[in-house]
Amino acid sequence: MSLEISVKETKEGVFLIAPAGELSTNTYEKLEKEINPVLASAKAVIFELKDLSYISSMGLRTLFRVKKAMEEKGGSFMLVNPQPQVKLVFETVKILSDNLLASLEEADELLDSFLDKVQKGKIKPYKPQE
Repeated sequence: MSLEISVKETKEGVFLIAPAGELSTNTYEKLEKEINPVLASAKAVIFELKDLSYISSMGLRTLFRVKKAMEEKGGSFMLVNPQPQVKLVFETVKILSDNLLASLEEADELLDSFLDKVQKGKIKPYKPQE
């Protein structure tokens, strides 16, 4: 099966990425190609997983790489609404299960809280090196 990817900037620096299909050894490079251009300007990356039916170790590696990139710059990384079989993979490997959320509404609440803390100076925003 193939992988279709939607990338949308919902607010400035907040990207909603919705993969649909299978994130496997054969498709992970397609996801990386879509994600790489947005990472530099992203404050938050939210993966909407409702249409992701399968994830392999290479797919997990790709998501973990995005998580690490966001953490290194003080950004936010979330996974929302996974199908049961995909959620089970995350829970089994335990590398991304702390980032799983049940819905986009829950992600919005956490993101609003994060952005509020940035604006109030409680979290330092990312500043690219020039």
